[in-house]
Amino acid sequence: MLILINEQLQFELKNTAIDDKGRYILLEATIQDSQFLLLNLYASTKLNEQVAFFEEILSIIQTTNFDAECRIIISGDFNVYLDAALDNSGGKIETKTTVKKIKDIMLEYNLIDIWRVHNPDKRRFTWRQKNPIIQRRIDYWLISNDLQDDIKRADIIPAIKTDHLAISLSITNLADQPFGPSDWKFNSSLLDNDAYIQLINSEYPKWIIEFSEVNDKRVLWDLIKYKIRQTTIEYSKMIAKNRKARLQRSEEILRQSEEVCSNNPSEENVVKLDETRSEYEALYGYIIQGKIIRSRANWHEQGEKNSKYF
Repeated sequence: MLILINEQLQFELKNTAIDDKGRYILLEATIQDSQFLLLNLYASTKLNEQVAFFEEILSIIQTTNFDAECRIIISGDFNVYLDAALDNSGGKIETKTTVKKIKDIMLEYNLIDIWRVHNPDKRRFTWRQKNPIIQRRIDYWLISNDLQDDIKRADIIPAIKTDHLAISLSITNLADQPFGPSDWKFNSSLLDNDAYIQLINSEYPKWIIEFSEVNDKRVLWDLIKYKIRQTTIEYSKMIAKNRKARLQRSEEILRQSEEVCSNNPSEENVVKLDETRSEYEALYGYIIQGKIIRSRANWHEQGEKNSKYF
């Protein structure tokens, strides 16, 4: 469990509380001149442990000496549904004691289930069991009510390599952070791309003609490398754009399949959902592999040797 902070965000950490069992992380911080209390949690699946856990969460919040105007954001896997009618499909329907503990926290600190506020009658789920088919919405964003007008979007989105969907929250008043141009590095996988090889081979004679008056071999080599770099960047941008478009189409199809299965969890719809998810994860696999490779490069450039970690 972790909370990641963008290094370009105006973020000043004031206080932390971390569970030694890995059940929660609490951060009190100033974010762009506003006070926030951020809490990420992962509740147990056992009822008696859940009750004790949320009692502990309430106690921790109560003992945190935060500003009266501090805005609270709590998120994570609560492992319990709050609304037996809308957040549950299949299996035994019951309202657990845990729900009262969570609603006590919400009442005391004026918190709202922002996704439900935006979708008052919608049935969407963040966890699904296949046999028998059981669906639950057990992952939540609970936020301060006075933060409601600043929420641009609260969504349930596809996730990979997990039996849960992801939940996302976008806040409008946190200014977009500008990103400058990043360093470009050659992607060696292009050497296995026949279309790229053909492109370079077809352009090379044109460059030789273009620089025919250059007599210095070293200058000519630098100019050729510049052209290769320029062409490679343009080609890489094109295939990245196409890959992103395919991923977005696949994600949209997966979203639609999730909604269909939420409303009609038939065996046929579940099978179709699994097929759609497999296609989405296959497309996402390329991105994951790229991140692994870049992490190795960063590790090496910082002066460390690769270890069993990789």
